[in-house]
Amino acid sequence: MNPSIFPERILSCLQAPDAKSGGTLESVPDGLRSVTTGQIFSFVDGIPSLFQPTDDKEGVTIRIKEFYEKNPFPNYEGQEEFGELVNRGHSNPFQESLLNAIGYNKLILECGCGTGQLSHYLQLNNNQVLGIDMTLNSLKLAMEHKQRNALTRSSFCQMNLFNLAIQDASFDVVISMGVLHHTFDARMAFRHIVRKVKPGGIVIVGLYNYFARVPTWIRSKLVRFLGSKIDFVVRHRIRDARKADIWIQDQYFNPHETWHSIDDVLGWFAENDLEFLNCSPPILDTTGESSEDLFGPSDAGTKEQRVVTQLLWLFSIAREGALFVMIGRKRGG
Repeated sequence: MNPSIFPERILSCLQAPDAKSGGTLESVPDGLRSVTTGQIFSFVDGIPSLFQPTDDKEGVTIRIKEFYEKNPFPNYEGQEEFGELVNRGHSNPFQESLLNAIGYNKLILECGCGTGQLSHYLQLNNNQVLGIDMTLNSLKLAMEHKQRNALTRSSFCQMNLFNLAIQDASFDVVISMGVLHHTFDARMAFRHIVRKVKPGGIVIVGLYNYFARVPTWIRSKLVRFLGSKIDFVVRHRIRDARKADIWIQDQYFNPHETWHSIDDVLGWFAENDLEFLNCSPPILDTTGESSEDLFGPSDAGTKEQRVVTQLLWLFSIAREGALFVMIGRKRGG
């Protein structure tokens, strides 16, 4: 399979990364060419690349990129086949609910796709998915899995979240799971990705929770002495040694992360004209289970109720990294 070929629906969403007002692209051998200027954006190590650097005075972007080049996340369980990946997705209540909520024939953008496992899973139901990431080694694993399993509806490209080479209002669903909190400005990054969803489209963001992340911070001080078995996910979820090592590196030795509350994200939603739909785990449900109807409206509760819920997450999602997911709909559709 030639990695230069994007499905037409995906290719029509791309634009030159330096374009101010448009600048569509076309496929050429070993790259992409701007229809407007003729500039060619060549592949990098076989990966379509529209990456442009960002003015990051603290150097967070470079440090995170170097970290994930060494530790592509999440790693596959050995030589994993597509059927195994699908079965694992179906056995994950959140992922299966997400696929069902998205439905059929949608255009999906995953910002910070890593090794592409969620992108591959969501291309079921005849969806077409573009996974973007700045880390080449992660994208190489995504592309290798795509080619080995002859997948045609998941595509990948190297990009910068702060300079997305994607036309505004072009995707039905925009997803960013566990990514924005590793940027130098998560709020700004959120603003950039929201621009790419159509009016009426869905935005899904997963972040480390300000309250529930505390136990992970404590374990990070102990893991050097007590080893990886201190981690619940390593003990109960991961079979492959390399995948376990990368999980430990990501959770406890990451060079940069920020923590966020439900109220932080509700503020981001308001700033970007998003209607709050749902949260996983639910805000007003202390069972810690994901809602079956992820895109259905739910009650955000009061500020006090949200604080109580997040404190209760210390006894649920805290053991698996404290990632919570907020879902909103872009107004105007």
